[in-house]
Amino acid sequence: MTGGSERVAVVAAALRDILERLDADAVAQRMEPELRHTPEYVRLVRDGEASALRASLRRHAGLLLRWILSGTPPDSYVLSEMYERARECAAAGQPLSGVLLLHRRGARAFWDAVLSLVTEEEGARLTEWPELGRRHLDTYLDSYLDLVTRLFTQAYADQADLPSAQGDRRARTLFERLCAHLPITVEDQERAARLGFDLTPPYVPFVVLLDKSAPAERADLAARLRSAGALAFVEDVRITGLTEPAFDWSAFLADRRLLLAQDPPTGRTGLQTAVDNLRLLVAVASRSQRHGRVRAEDFLPQLLLANSPELADAVTRRVFGPLTGGDNGELTATLACLAENQFDSASTTAALHLHRNTLLYRIKQIEKLTGLDLQSHSDRTVVWLAVLWAQVSSRPVGSRSMRPSRLSAASRGAGPSGTISAEGGQR
Repeated sequence: MTGGSERVAVVAAALRDILERLDADAVAQRMEPELRHTPEYVRLVRDGEASALRASLRRHAGLLLRWILSGTPPDSYVLSEMYERARECAAAGQPLSGVLLLHRRGARAFWDAVLSLVTEEEGARLTEWPELGRRHLDTYLDSYLDLVTRLFTQAYADQADLPSAQGDRRARTLFERLCAHLPITVEDQERAARLGFDLTPPYVPFVVLLDKSAPAERADLAARLRSAGALAFVEDVRITGLTEPAFDWSAFLADRRLLLAQDPPTGRTGLQTAVDNLRLLVAVASRSQRHGRVRAEDFLPQLLLANSPELADAVTRRVFGPLTGGDNGELTATLACLAENQFDSASTTAALHLHRNTLLYRIKQIEKLTGLDLQSHSDRTVVWLAVLWAQVSSRPVGSRSMRPSRLSAASRGAGPSGTISAEGGQR
């Protein structure tokens, strides 16, 4: 055995010794911070896929660990499961390029996660020949990425060949052309004829959310809507599209998980803005655990905040900024509970299991730290808005990471300049 080969063998043995004691969960937890700020990861978390992402990280970390330790690549059963998950990603409309990029970044984060989990003694063994160790691990990472790339590419191609996927693509293309005010072409007329959709305006824009649904369920719902005459396509966790004014939703609303937001009939002018507003309405309503039909007038304060991220940020800082950090967790919780109970002392003490004097003491501390007067109607309104925004954005009150712009981004285009009327449409 040559000197170079001996060194590689020593490094490989050192890596195996270290990896044998590592847990896939621990590796995945160390990988996640490196991926958390990538656009692909942010988009999936924003669309409610956080738990699925963490589970996926654990699976991939476990498969890589097993391959490196045993020298055996994933078997056919594991590959078939991965293939089905890839088909689900394709059915959900997740771009293949983004999915593959996230996997590549995850593979690169694997090495850093391993290094962060080693002991000082193990780290010395690895850093003695850092390039050799990384090169040895890269052999497995590159092979794993090749396998994932081939499998996902095939799954996406197979999904695209399905009649339902073809209908989804036609509906999306026609929808985007209508929103962009492009002239109606012969190709557009052919798409509409294949879909059974009447191109004659007015159109009724809609956004649907099917609570706790799998990608296959959303694809099936979009296909059933198209069969009923709607222009419908899957858009991540939502189904978006247009119907004619007389479209009957009763059969679809029989599913208690369905959340439906619609606008009044409209022409092509303002169609894109109306749909963006509906996306935002669905995002807000879903965080309030609503189902069935929803209207913008039911969520006007929440929508005002969601449409004004700078204002929501200022309100949050004004109320909870002075209470952030230190030992003020009880004061933060007390202030939120007061707002949720319309600043009624009896209801708040009952909810927090406090003595009345304890509540009065905390109120004085809150007023001292924040400068708020909790007897003032205007200050109570500001507190209520801050707590309301915390509920809508699904972030703990007083959290430093509570950035209001996240919810607006989740609406896919409903930015801070969007204007929403009481009917949910553009003014």
